[in-house]
Amino acid sequence: MIGRSSGRVGVGAALLAASVLLLACDSRTGRTTPTPGPAARAGSAIDKAWSTVQSQVADALLMTRIRVALLERLKEDGMRVTIEVRGGSVELSGQVEKAENVELAGRVAASVSGVRTVRSRVTLGAAGQILEPPIAHALGEAERAVANAVLEGNVKSRLLEELGKVAFDIEVEAANGVVTLSGTVPDGTREKLAVQIAKGTPGVKELHDLLKVKAPEDDKGERAR
Repeated sequence: MIGRSSGRVGVGAALLAASVLLLACDSRTGRTTPTPGPAARAGSAIDKAWSTVQSQVADALLMTRIRVALLERLKEDGMRVTIEVRGGSVELSGQVEKAENVELAGRVAASVSGVRTVRSRVTLGAAGQILEPPIAHALGEAERAVANAVLEGNVKSRLLEELGKVAFDIEVEAANGVVTLSGTVPDGTREKLAVQIAKGTPGVKELHDLLKVKAPEDDKGERAR
């Protein structure tokens, strides 16, 4: 047993020494590691592109969730905040009417699942006070605008979760519970799914489907680009 074990150790040491010598010879002769072939480079490019798409979808979904949270907590001031998202890092900017919303905007964004860091540059508007609407009707309009924006954000979030990149080409408009989908989708299956997702979103009373299925020529043009 001891002899066979010693023999194996000797062979292993010899192979290791040979490998070291070959590497040393390569470095002295200027030879480098062979570069990947066309297939390997293409595969790497596809992996990188897919990773980029996944990151874009994740950022868009997170931004929509933050928008909804801001609208729910800051009401109309939530529409005055600009949101930028990159890999879980969030930057807020803009001017709000209510002083308490300056700090609240950052705390609300930080509370959204998936947010890692928040940098808020939200400031108080020049007036420094709440702008009183001239009549009650104006206040009602503002409240409806917030409600519509929240519903749009909820529908868009669900579309991004279920359809991924396809949702980038879908526009969502809401007005008093009536939601309209427009834009383009790759096929009829995705169109039906988008409609089903939107209809199933709480708060949607009626849906108008204005989606168009991309022509095969459009897909070829995108792949060429």
